[in-house]
Amino acid sequence: MKTFKSSNKMKQIFSLKALMLLIGFTFLSTQANADTVRMTIKEELAGCTGVAPQNCYQVKYKKSKDWEFFYSQIEGFEYTPGYRYVIDVKRTKRKNIPADASAYTYKLKRIIKKEKIANEAATELAFITKYKWNLIQINGTMPSASSAYLIFQADGKRMAGSGGCNRIGGGFELTKDKISFSKIVSTMMACPDENKTKLEGTLLKMLTDGTFRYDIADQTLNLYQGDKLVLMFGLSPLE
Repeated sequence: MKTFKSSNKMKQIFSLKALMLLIGFTFLSTQANADTVRMTIKEELAGCTGVAPQNCYQVKYKKSKDWEFFYSQIEGFEYTPGYRYVIDVKRTKRKNIPADASAYTYKLKRIIKKEKIANEAATELAFITKYKWNLIQINGTMPSASSAYLIFQADGKRMAGSGGCNRIGGGFELTKDKISFSKIVSTMMACPDENKTKLEGTLLKMLTDGTFRYDIADQTLNLYQGDKLVLMFGLSPLE
C-alpha cells in the first residue's frame, strides 16, 4: 500500500514538474517572439487603405525620417487627436496569421511623452479667411491687369471669387500643407477680352478638383503641383 501511494505521489510530482516546464517553455517561446518598440504617434490621423479604407495612426520609429501609416491596433492605448505621443509597445509575432491581418500584435507598455500640438491648419485657415487673394501669377506668367481673385470662408469651407470675367465658387479643404478644391462652378457670361477668357479657363481648369501643396510667404499664398509653383495670390483687405 505504501509503495502504491509513494508511486502515485511520484507521478503527481513528475506531472507537476512537466507542467511547470511546459509553462516555462511556452513563456520563453512567447518572449522570444516579442520585443519592445518605441514609436512616435502624430497628433492627427490620416486616411489610408489596408483591407478597406480606414483612418491610420501616423508613426515614426527610432530611425525614421518620414511619417508612416500604422494599420494595426495597439491594445491598451487610448489616443486623443491633437496630442503627439512617444510610447513603448510590446510587439509580438503571431504564430498563425489570419488572412489580411498584421504579422504582429501590439500592446502598450508605457507612455513616455504626451504633448499638445497646435493645430497649424486652423491657424492658416484663420489667416487666409481674413483677406481677399488676388491672382498675380499662373504657370510662371504674371497676367497683366488681371481681376481674378479668391475669397475663403471658414463657415462651411466655401470659396468665392472671380475668374476675371465670371463669378466663381466652390468648396475647399485645408490641411497642414495641402489645399483641395471641389464642386467649382461659375457664371457663363461672355468676356470681350480674349486674354481674360483664356486666363479664366486655365484658372478654372486648375481649380476644378485640384489639390495643391501650399505655403504662405510674406503676403502671398503660393500653390504648388509637386515642386512647381503654379499659382500665386497676393493679399488685400476684404471689401
